[in-house]
Amino acid sequence: MLYIYYGRDNLDKDRFIFDRVTGRTILLVPDQFTLQAERNAFEYLGVKGLMDLEVISPSRLGMRVLREVGGEKTVRIDKYGRHMLLSKIIGQQKESLQVFRGMETRTSFIELVNNLISEMKQFNTSPEELPAILSKLNEDSILYRKLTEVHAIYEKYEESIQGKYVDTEDYLQEYISKIKDSKLVKESECWVYGFDYFTPKNLDLLREIIGTAKDVHVVMTYCEKSRDEEIFALTGDIIRKLERVSQGLAMKYHIAEIPTEYTILTAMKGGEKSPEIAALESELFSIPVQRWRNEWKQEREKDDLSAVTLVQSANMYAEVETAAAFITRLIREKRFRYKDIAVICNDLEVRGSIIKRVFEEHEFPFFMDKKRSILHNPVVGLHLYLLQLAGGKLLPETVIGMAKTGLLDLSADSIEELENYAYRYKIRGGLWKNDFKRGITEYEEERFADINHSREYIFTLIEDFAAPFKKAETAGEKIAVFYYFLKDRLKLQEKLQVLMEEQNRNGYYEVAFETAQIWKIIVELFDQLVTILGEEKLSIHELETILRAGFESVEIGLLPSTIDEMIVGTMQRTRIGKVKALVVIGANDGILPSAASGDGILNDDEKAVLFQHEAEICKLDELRSLEEKLAIYRTLTKPEVYLWMSYSISDNDGKELKPSMIFNKLTQIFPALKLEEDIVSKGDPLALMASKRNSIKHMTAALREGLEGQLLRDEWKAALAWYKAYDSPLAELVQEGIFFKVKEEKLRKEQAELLYKREESSELSISPSRLEKFGRCPFAHFVNYGLRPEEKRVFEIAGREIGDIYHLCLMKLSEHLTKKGVPITDEKSPWMSITPDECAHFVGEFIDKEGAVYQEGLLTGGKEESYKASRLKRVCTDAAQILIEHVQQGHIEEVFFEAEFGKASKKHFPPIEVSIGEEKVFIEGKIDRVDFLPEDYVKIIDYKSGSEKFDAEEAKAGWKLQLMLYLKAATVIQPQALQEEKKTEVIESARKPAGVFYFKLDEPMINASNIERAALTEKVKEEVRKSFKLDGIMVNEPKVIESIAGDFTGSSDIVSIRRNKEGVIVGTGKDKLLSSEEFSELQQSIDVKITQLCAELAEGSVAIKPKKVKEQTACTYCLYRSICHFDLAFEGCSYEVVK
Repeated sequence: MLYIYYGRDNLDKDRFIFDRVTGRTILLVPDQFTLQAERNAFEYLGVKGLMDLEVISPSRLGMRVLREVGGEKTVRIDKYGRHMLLSKIIGQQKESLQVFRGMETRTSFIELVNNLISEMKQFNTSPEELPAILSKLNEDSILYRKLTEVHAIYEKYEESIQGKYVDTEDYLQEYISKIKDSKLVKESECWVYGFDYFTPKNLDLLREIIGTAKDVHVVMTYCEKSRDEEIFALTGDIIRKLERVSQGLAMKYHIAEIPTEYTILTAMKGGEKSPEIAALESELFSIPVQRWRNEWKQEREKDDLSAVTLVQSANMYAEVETAAAFITRLIREKRFRYKDIAVICNDLEVRGSIIKRVFEEHEFPFFMDKKRSILHNPVVGLHLYLLQLAGGKLLPETVIGMAKTGLLDLSADSIEELENYAYRYKIRGGLWKNDFKRGITEYEEERFADINHSREYIFTLIEDFAAPFKKAETAGEKIAVFYYFLKDRLKLQEKLQVLMEEQNRNGYYEVAFETAQIWKIIVELFDQLVTILGEEKLSIHELETILRAGFESVEIGLLPSTIDEMIVGTMQRTRIGKVKALVVIGANDGILPSAASGDGILNDDEKAVLFQHEAEICKLDELRSLEEKLAIYRTLTKPEVYLWMSYSISDNDGKELKPSMIFNKLTQIFPALKLEEDIVSKGDPLALMASKRNSIKHMTAALREGLEGQLLRDEWKAALAWYKAYDSPLAELVQEGIFFKVKEEKLRKEQAELLYKREESSELSISPSRLEKFGRCPFAHFVNYGLRPEEKRVFEIAGREIGDIYHLCLMKLSEHLTKKGVPITDEKSPWMSITPDECAHFVGEFIDKEGAVYQEGLLTGGKEESYKASRLKRVCTDAAQILIEHVQQGHIEEVFFEAEFGKASKKHFPPIEVSIGEEKVFIEGKIDRVDFLPEDYVKIIDYKSGSEKFDAEEAKAGWKLQLMLYLKAATVIQPQALQEEKKTEVIESARKPAGVFYFKLDEPMINASNIERAALTEKVKEEVRKSFKLDGIMVNEPKVIESIAGDFTGSSDIVSIRRNKEGVIVGTGKDKLLSSEEFSELQQSIDVKITQLCAELAEGSVAIKPKKVKEQTACTYCLYRSICHFDLAFEGCSYEVVK
């Protein structure tokens, strides 16, 4: 006989059930409710073990039935196996897809198809029934086209498993047919509880149980003719369907309301239930709503906590902090246990990480009830890396990625060393097979040998897997290679056991639980793959795609690790038992209840169209909405004493958020309830002092505000005193942070000498770029040249390497064109006769030759490098041609390329000597190009691959010094001349400054959208020529201008000057032309700055004083920002503004 009992959630249905359970009984509950149902049974029956009562889910009942009566010897595949099979089928049908074209490789799409097929099977819709449904639809509609493609996939799927395997839904059908033969079911009474909805397939199951078991008792949440009857529409429909089932079986049935004696009594009537929660149960979804009248006010005044608390929080973080403070009060003041409290948040994807962090800071024991993806697991990573490596992807990211799973027999130090080497020298492909050679001179012998030992170990491992794997043809053979390699070669099972034990010892119980399951999951996935595709021939790529799809679909469900812990879950998934307090976080619009996701192959409108045609093939979104509302009703009325609910007014990006309809409904039910502010905004010290770990950050913020002049409350003073007394090291750290100033101690003179001076001569010698670095920020200079950290270099063509090749190419070209004894611009000079084709040929030949040897063949390392080499040729050719044109238009007597200045005898020029008291600082370096012009003028050119612009003010401030230092060096008599005259002192040259310039080496971007096709070639040439124009300053002397820019009309193609209507030459930018006196004054002011900087450097200054030019600062591209802690928020931190 069938008994249907129903009632609202103000009734104790658990007590009603367990009062009536006698003899052998099956309690059938949803999968996620089994653990809580067993706990309820222990509590209500007052026993320590269950003998005749078996709490079981439908899937577990199926296993019991088939184990008992036997079934077809058909292999079973679960949804993960179906996911892999669908991945293969959809891949095979990609050419026929139209609506879903381009989505065939997306895991999300495969998952949606998987879910739809599962739902169709639960709704008893087979592929054979779909054509009849399609015939009722408009062939031009998207719905028709969608279902046509789904039908093809579904049909192929059914063909693939027919007679070979059963999936989860077919398995359900298989054991449904066996229930009538089950002694377990025949001899038991069956109670069905916790369900709000049954699919047609589930109703088939109940039909068989009703026809087989002694008696069946179904308990539903339902109420007739009430103001909130809308939320019971779903369960009411189920009751009517169960009536029809009984009638179809010609069986008696009885429908009755659960007696009022099981009404949960409120505290007003001697029970434990808060009257406010009881009122919420009746009013939450009622229309019209009856407002709560505080009839229990006298009793409630004894409790300083309201039964219902509503909080408006400034942001998500403050919201969780406030929830944690409330929980802390319950634990400390109300003496609740953690198991007495449940936390619900429908937005765990976003708020989950915040909840985890804050709850851990408060040291709450809690269990987050959500499934975990296994994609992040290192074992999964190991599988995918092995497949890629077997497929020939011997790249640094795959080899090192596999090593960093932690599942190989390599130490972390060895992996790090190998990683640095592999990325620096771009080790790929065949380079892994033999001992490394690149960079051998940069490593100590033993260190390099260790790197090669790691290489040999990993490559041998890869070969041991790849060789048999490539020989294997079928999926079954490949999986067998995989399995035995992991089991026997890597000893993975043993390693995972050790890892799990270590994780348990360190208190990482959830991670350990996952580690304990992962091997079994992998093996089951392998088994299903072999079952489905074992005899098929698959390429490595196909297998990787299918296996990845399988991994992406697997989720692990965890179990609580202890009894006394809070459960954190969602409305739909989490079934909470008897709790005293419920905390609801994230009661925002679109989250509680959740907004219609729109996810799915079919949208709700399309499902409605099908429903109108009497084709119910899957669950309507309306039903999902009703399910969620029922879950909200059930959950919010669950607590006995307290309900705490909050929402955030902004998300993590500051975007405005609104409260949910549920939150607003509570404000209507309890109009006298004051909306509370979050504790962070409120600034209540006692509320913020929840735990030692959590309080410290709030105390630190309060102390900092106190330093800024705000009132420091006594509570924070007391808190600091407590930390000083009981955790003085932590208190000292806080005070150090509060009173932290970015400061540095000046190096002692002897320290500066040890760090900076040459060992062989005890002289302080610096380069122009180094002095410029010091000028921009002394501290950055100290780290770079004093501490000398090694920058992680990569074996690639980057800015530095490109600059090297540009410089080298132009230098070699210049040497090639310079004939000894012949002035550069003499008509007999090769400079004046070289053709563009000859120039291009020279550059191309040079790049090809240099590319084969430059940094051990860097330019020949692969397709990317080859492309960069071709681009280098193009830019170098353009730059070289423009350089030649510049020379041909001017007047140059002699040119020096890569001209060195320093103390060595073979230098082109002597060093720059800067007197610092009785000591000297020598500035030595290399100048890209020095031009000697007629009448003893000197021009400096510095090749730059960036967009450098010369500015006199920046030079005077020490921001840009190199060009002026080069000029200073080049206006000293050459050492050769001094030696010929047998002089040892350095004297000033008679040579005079002509100008200093940057020559930009880069490929210009030209907008050709408004240029006519006929004029395009000439226009591009003109724009390229302009892009290589020299940028700098020059002396406003006719002979200098003629030597540099030649004869021109209008604007010069070489420098930024033009001839106006009166024939007067003027600069096209500020300070581009200076008189001799102005240029001399500029040199003198820069000399003063050079002397000042050299003195500060020699004295050991490491000041954290970065300069700032417009929007750019010395910190903009600084690698050492994390070392100096420079921050404008700290006292004493400010930029030295240049302009």
